[in-house]
Amino acid sequence: MDFLLYIELRDCTMLMMAAHPDWSPAAIRSALMTTAYTVDNRGETMIDESTGNTSTALDFGAGHVHPQKAMNPGLIYDLTSYDYVNFLCNSNYTVNNIQVITRRKADCSGATRAGHVGNLNYPSLSAVFQQYGKHKMSTHFIRTVTNVGDPNSAYKVTIRPPSGMTVTVQPEKLVFRRVGQKLNFLVRVEATAVKLSPGSSSMKSGKIVWSDGKHNVTSPIVVTMHARL
Repeated sequence: MDFLLYIELRDCTMLMMAAHPDWSPAAIRSALMTTAYTVDNRGETMIDESTGNTSTALDFGAGHVHPQKAMNPGLIYDLTSYDYVNFLCNSNYTVNNIQVITRRKADCSGATRAGHVGNLNYPSLSAVFQQYGKHKMSTHFIRTVTNVGDPNSAYKVTIRPPSGMTVTVQPEKLVFRRVGQKLNFLVRVEATAVKLSPGSSSMKSGKIVWSDGKHNVTSPIVVTMHARL
C-alpha cells in the first residue's frame, strides 16, 4: 500500500513540475498539503483502518492529495535555501555543522529575524508545550504566503482551534493586488494545562483555512502537551 501511495504522489508531483516549471520543491509541497482533504465519501473524518478509530493529524498528516486542486492552490508557502539555513541556526547547529551541509560559508545573521525554529515557512504548524502547574502557555508563528492565484484577490481566514485552546490570526484578511505578491501573517496559539499523568502527553489538532471563495488554503495545527515527570 505504501508503495502505491508513493507512485501516486510521485506522478502527481511530476505533473505539477510540468505545469509549473518555475515552482520550487517547497511550493509544490505546499500546494499538495494545503489542498489535501481529510474526510471520506460520507463527509466524515477518515478512519484508521488498523484500529477502526477516527484518524488524527498524526495519522493522515495534511490529508489525502487532491491532484486537481493542487494544480491551482491559490496561495503557497515557499522556501529558499536561506530559510533552511536560518532553521539550522535556530536549531543550535554550529556554523561549522551547517557548512558541512551547505558546502559553503554559513551566515546565521538572519536567524534572529526568523525568531525560532517554528517560523520555518512550512504549511503546517506544530507546537509542543511543557506543562508546569496550571499556567497558561502560548507560542506564535510567522508565515508568508505567495499569491499564485488571481490578481486583486482577498482571502479571509477561518480558524478551527484545537479543542480547549485559543488560536488567533493577524491580520484576518489578506488582500493581494498581483500574482506573485507575498504577505505575512501571525498565528498565536494559547493553551491551558490539562490533566495528565507524570511523563505522559496529549495531542490535539485544528486548522486555519484561508479562502477567497474559489480556493481553500488549509494549514493543520498540531499541539502536544507534555507533563513532566
